[in-house]
Amino acid sequence: MTRHTPTTLTDRLGALRGLLRISDEDYHAYMRSYDELFVDSPENTKADHDNGVPIRGYPQGSSNELTELYKVIHLLCTLGSVEKMYMPPTIDPEQSVLRNQILFERIVADDLQLRPGGTFLDLGCGCGAIAEHMAELTGATPHGINLDASQIEKAWRNPNLPRNNFAVGDFNKALEYADATFDAVYAIQPMTYVSDHGFTFAEVYRVLKPGGRFVINDVAALDAYDRDNEHQRTLIQHTRELTVFGGFWYYRYWEDAYRDAGFELVSSVGRPAVELIKKEVALFTRYEAVFRFLARLHLIPRKTDALMQRMNANSESYIRAEEEALLTLNWHCVGEKPV
Repeated sequence: MTRHTPTTLTDRLGALRGLLRISDEDYHAYMRSYDELFVDSPENTKADHDNGVPIRGYPQGSSNELTELYKVIHLLCTLGSVEKMYMPPTIDPEQSVLRNQILFERIVADDLQLRPGGTFLDLGCGCGAIAEHMAELTGATPHGINLDASQIEKAWRNPNLPRNNFAVGDFNKALEYADATFDAVYAIQPMTYVSDHGFTFAEVYRVLKPGGRFVINDVAALDAYDRDNEHQRTLIQHTRELTVFGGFWYYRYWEDAYRDAGFELVSSVGRPAVELIKKEVALFTRYEAVFRFLARLHLIPRKTDALMQRMNANSESYIRAEEEALLTLNWHCVGEKPV
């Protein structure tokens, strides 16, 4: 296998081409999706958990609007440093976002305890870039599912990935794999779209071999978040729209989902990303200024400028939300199916 590399200039130019050529239909569908996906999204806070309030899943988890959102936002993310569709925790603040993704994926590989010849499943695999790196690190065979067909088609074009192992799929439905198929399963920042935690975690448990591990790394509410505090609620809503997460659940709800499905919880820890967030916000703010200038000169379509503005709106709220310890985009849980 060729050595895994992060997003290249060719990848970014391809994303820019896609944005400049976006159809009116896809443009309008993307802009509408924010009102469909991020209004009255479910939340469960520490107070809810303390009072025994059941978790409320994300009802639009498999919607057409979500597919339309990702068709466009994947191009915007590739233009930056997040082609892999996730913001990693800060492992080394002196390094780039892309480098921290590489460092973080090594942590995930260690957690999965895969061996050469094993098999693993990436839930919400995007274009397969994480799976490619995971296969290189572990020697195991990658599989992946993703709701967005355009990203799966990109995975199919990657010569380092076995085409037949990647498919359009939905973790809110029964997984199309036999019992005890995989040595490990992981999901890096797609799980806020889970509609029924019990169902999805049970399906992962079913397709794992005994002793297999399930790793998630995703958004979680922290102790400080108070839904009744208007300032905090606004910061979270802005961050939700910027980073396009769905449900927002106190981290102990993730732990409960593991235990309820039968997993032994190996570890559960949150990691901040604020130093990397600042780098990415600064990059997209520069992009936004350039796009606005080019649109005024009629050198690019106005809708391309509007896409960038919509994505980057209220980006400073993301930084403040992490600095105030209201949330993390990187709550990291490791569970193991008993032997």
